Amino acid sequence: MSQAMVEVRGVFKSFPAADHPVRILDGVDLTVAPGERVAIVGPSGSGKSTLLNLLGTLDTPDQGTVVIDGMDLSRMAGDALATFRNANIGFVFQSHHLLPHLTVHENVLVPVLARESRIGPEVLARAGALLERVGLTPRQGQLPGRLSGGERQRAAVVRALINRPKLLLADEPTGALDRASAGEIATLLGELNREQGVTLVVVTHSDDLASRMERVLRMQDGRLV
Repeated sequence: MSQAMVEVRGVFKSFPAADHPVRILDGVDLTVAPGERVAIVGPSGSGKSTLLNLLGTLDTPDQGTVVIDGMDLSRMAGDALATFRNANIGFVFQSHHLLPHLTVHENVLVPVLARESRIGPEVLARAGALLERVGLTPRQGQLPGRLSGGERQRAAVVRALINRPKLLLADEPTGALDRASAGEIATLLGELNREQGVTLVVVTHSDDLASRMERVLRMQDGRLV
């Protein structure tokens, strides 16, 4: 049996408040298999995005373990953790976070420049292929401000995949889009999950996006129920 891509065991997380800490995650357990598509749904404030941040190494738990592709994140820090994140985890957020002064093509290559001093022909070929796959080849020389919301989010998806991550995390990826564009992104994420072999974990309020996943988990009061 293949090793799990995501293993979360007994994770607790609290944040400081005026009088006492507020517990956001309350003993979360989660296992995600390689290549699986999983949606996490639930009301605002239930801990969905906090859990995604822990999976993405953007935060650390107060208690418990988070293991990604066999690596216990608590055993890494600083540059080692940043290198692991860059090589193994892709992110798509509700806001595209594209750099406004760079073209679509240049934005896509930003994660590569975080670990390499130059862009090789293999990476350029992959960028071109991914941009073509999502229908952005004619727009790759444009600045983000000249793109529609759906086009900007498609560019963000390509950027997230450029380093061939094993795990793709998406936090409300369709939340800022109109219905048609949201449907396109939902379809695209599912197709790329299968084509690229990437494990996909999505936090969403969208029933449509959640329905396209293989498994839907509900978070309530800091627990997966």
